[in-house]
Amino acid sequence: MKFNTLTLAVSGALVALSGSAFAYNFADGGYTAANTAAIYISGSSATNNQLKAWAKGVFCDSTKQVSYDDVGTDTNQFAVVCQPKTAFAGSFGKTNVAIIKNSNGGSGNGISKLTGTGLQFTNVFQANPVTGALTASRVADIGVSDEEPAILKKALAFTGAIPAGLVAAPLNVTTFGTPVTLGLRNALQDAQIASGALPASCFVGSETEACMPSLSKSQIASIFSGNLVGWGELGLTNPAGDDNVYIARRVISSGTQTASRMQFLNDPCTDGVAGFVPGDNGEVNNKANACNAASYSGRVFEGSGGGNVETCLTNHDRNGRWAIGINSLELPSTTDTSDEYVIAGGAKTGNKILNKDYQRHIKIDGIAPTAFNTATGRYTFWYEATMNTIGTPGGDVGALRTAMITGFNDPAVLIPLNNTFNTTALLGKPAGILAPSASGAPTATEASEASVAAQPLMYYTRSISGGPNSCQPAMSYYSTNINP
Repeated sequence: MKFNTLTLAVSGALVALSGSAFAYNFADGGYTAANTAAIYISGSSATNNQLKAWAKGVFCDSTKQVSYDDVGTDTNQFAVVCQPKTAFAGSFGKTNVAIIKNSNGGSGNGISKLTGTGLQFTNVFQANPVTGALTASRVADIGVSDEEPAILKKALAFTGAIPAGLVAAPLNVTTFGTPVTLGLRNALQDAQIASGALPASCFVGSETEACMPSLSKSQIASIFSGNLVGWGELGLTNPAGDDNVYIARRVISSGTQTASRMQFLNDPCTDGVAGFVPGDNGEVNNKANACNAASYSGRVFEGSGGGNVETCLTNHDRNGRWAIGINSLELPSTTDTSDEYVIAGGAKTGNKILNKDYQRHIKIDGIAPTAFNTATGRYTFWYEATMNTIGTPGGDVGALRTAMITGFNDPAVLIPLNNTFNTTALLGKPAGILAPSASGAPTATEASEASVAAQPLMYYTRSISGGPNSCQPAMSYYSTNINP
């Protein structure tokens, strides 16, 4: 659990007020339920870091904000409370704004939880929001999904009908990848250097694009469909003696899971194709110590959020097992952590461990998941996310929605955000989030690594006919003026 006070003008103290009110001392007073507009967001975890970066850096006054992360040890809950900057403040009915996000269940909940029973969220109006009780269940005001509602409905990412009056607005382009445990990455490097698939100048442990190992799309499809179950089938031998192919996937309601099904198995775009192998390792999908048992009879873990997949990969690596997962490129970042437990199912140590030390993204069909490769159509594992509401809301929810639509993909947000991702740090070139092609034209005459780094914009789209369609093959929206 984390509580962050960010560049406060005064060293504010947490003060419990009467009833359920709560105050954090900003420069000119505290926030309470009476002076704070609370806006609740559900859905995709793939955009969490972007939402935090936009809120803290663009939307909020830097001297009047506070954030709460990993609420109740749940990595899928966070909140940012602040006084908006002057440019936004006049659009809200109250002095302060609380942006409260629950990512449990992923993208499906970014649609289905806009109506009905809803979800529990961080209760920011109490003495300690990090350790205190969550709110009562309530519907979300805004939902975020990695793909459009129609394909998520077909993928069974949520039950029931698409809510009446749902409006889906373009949000961003999320790059996804197939992270593997560090031991497996090293074994792939070793084998591919020996075969000549990687340059002879590479060595095991090289952290460059040229030396990043690869699996083919067909190999990954074979793994995710359950047809390839042992690493020996790829000529690899785990020195720990465990040949099993372990998988860290997401729950069915996840947009990351739907993206992976479409990308590798063409499911649910085409009927009758092989399905993604289901979870079978017996662990709950948000287990803090996921994949840390001494052994497993099953091979597949289903994570509620991207952080749960991260934890699973980290623990598999610590236990000498080789695993592959699915996640957006934001994970692992250079700083995110998992709780440390003694290896092989031991007790919690009280320490944190960096996930980046135990896993790496790899190439697919020889193409690295960099922003340039994604933007220019070389790397194809990306999808266009949407922000969902019931109708076009007014009031405080409408004001936040408008602010996000106009500034969510500003280079001032995306450039530093992508620089926090571990793949960016290792390769020395950005990887991660891009602005959707319809958000604005490129300023460079010719696409290059430098131009995409300066303006993270997608040159391709799957919404070529107007509405989003994730089953549509990607097509160029802007000319790159380069030969792929």
